[in-house]
Amino acid sequence: MVEEIIVIGCGAAGATAALQARKFNRKVEISLFNTEPYSQYSRCGLPYTISGKVGAFEDLVLMAPDNWGALKINANLGVAVSDIDHKSKEIVFSGGKQNYDALIFATGAENADPPIKGLDKKRVYGLRTLDDAKALSAEADKAKTAVVIGGGLVGMETAEAFHERGLDVTVVEFLPHILLAMVDSDMAAIVEEHCEEHGLKILNNTAAQEIKGKDSPTSVVVQNRETEEVSEIPADFVVVATGVRPVTGLAEKTGVEIGTTRGIKTDDRMMTNLDQVYACGDCAENFEFITRTPMAGGLGTVAVRQARVAGINAAGGNVTFPGIVGAKVTKLFGLEIASTGFTEDMAKRFEIPVVKGSMKGATKPHYYIGGKELKLKTFYNKETGKLVGGQLVGEEDAAMRLNVLTLGIQQDIDAVELFDFENCYAPAICDTWDPLVSSADAARRRLKM
Repeated sequence: MVEEIIVIGCGAAGATAALQARKFNRKVEISLFNTEPYSQYSRCGLPYTISGKVGAFEDLVLMAPDNWGALKINANLGVAVSDIDHKSKEIVFSGGKQNYDALIFATGAENADPPIKGLDKKRVYGLRTLDDAKALSAEADKAKTAVVIGGGLVGMETAEAFHERGLDVTVVEFLPHILLAMVDSDMAAIVEEHCEEHGLKILNNTAAQEIKGKDSPTSVVVQNRETEEVSEIPADFVVVATGVRPVTGLAEKTGVEIGTTRGIKTDDRMMTNLDQVYACGDCAENFEFITRTPMAGGLGTVAVRQARVAGINAAGGNVTFPGIVGAKVTKLFGLEIASTGFTEDMAKRFEIPVVKGSMKGATKPHYYIGGKELKLKTFYNKETGKLVGGQLVGEEDAAMRLNVLTLGIQQDIDAVELFDFENCYAPAICDTWDPLVSSADAARRRLKM
C-alpha cells in the first residue's frame, strides 16, 4: 500500500504528477522537491515574456506556491535532492531525509551546449528557466544586436521576440533549414521566406565556430558549411538554442536504467526498471506511437500526459500511456507552423515507405474575402494506407486541423477514412471540402485505394 509519494521536479510533469496523484488518492502523503525556487510555470511561455505578449513574468506561474498546502502537498521549492537509497526507500536533501513508497522522477532537461569557443563569456545565454528569461528581457532593453545559435522551436521563437523588441537579430542554423525536427525542407523554406520578409536574418547550413570578445560577446564567427566561407556577425549578446538533454544523474545513481535516447527508460505505465519508481516529462524515454521505437518527449503536451499516468499509478492506480505522436505547433510573425507524426526524414529513418497528399488550399472558399492560403501535406504508409503524419503552414487554422490529424493517427485511420471525414462548412469559416480531405483524396488516388 502506498502511503508516501515523492516527486522530484515541479515543472509541467512534476506538478501534474503530484496533482493527479492527489486527485486519485485523497489520503496518500505527497511531497514535491524542486531545485528552482519557483513553483510550476510555463516554460513554453518564456519567449513571450521577452516580446511582451506575456505581460509579467509572474503571469507564467501556473500554481501559486501557497496553493500546494491547500491540496495537502508538501512543496519544497529551492530544495535539491542529493541522494537516494532505493533499498531503504529514502531520499537525502539539504534539510534532512525522507522515506517514500513511490518515487517519481520529473527532473526535466538542461541545455546541451555545442562545441563552440567562447560559450563561457558573460552575456551568453540559454533559454530554459524563468531566470534566463528575466536576464534576456533585460538584455533587450540595452542591446542592439543579437545572435541566436539554433533554428529550432526555441531558437526561432526567441529570435522573433527580440526582433519585436527592435533588435537586429541573426539566426545561425547548422542544418540546411530551420525547424527540420518539425517540418520538411519545402515547408521550412516557406517559413524562412516569411520570417525574412519581416526582417529576420537566417543563415542556414552555417556552423557557429567562436564567440569573440574579451569578457562578453562582440561578434560570432561562423562558417558556411557548403562554401566554407568564414564571416563575423556583430553581437551584443548570444542565445544558444541547440537543444537539450535529459537530466538523469540522480536517477542513474539510484540504479534506474537509461535508454537509447539518454532519457530514463519507462514502460507504458511510466514505470522504470525499479519497482514503484516512475519517470515522466523531458527526463523520460518512452515510445513513438506508430513504430514503438524508443523516443524522448520534449513537449509540454507529452509531459503532462505522461505525468498523469505516473501520478495515478504511483498513487495505486493502473493506467497506461499510449506513446508519443509528437504534435507540434508554433507561430512566427503571424504564420502558424504545425506538424504531427512522421516527417519525410523520420519515415526514412524508421524505414516506413510513405505516400503523401500535398496541396495548396485555402482556409475559406475562394469567393469569400479574407481567406488565407494554407500549404499542407498528409503522409500515409505506402503498404497499409494508414495515416502516419501531417504538416501545415498558414496564417490561420493550421493548429486546429493538426489536431484532427493527430487524432487520426491515434485512431489508426487510412486515406479513405480521412477522405470520408465529414467536415463542417460555412463560407465565413471553411470550405465544403476541407484541405485535409482534399489532401487525403490525392493520396488515396496514389495509393489506389
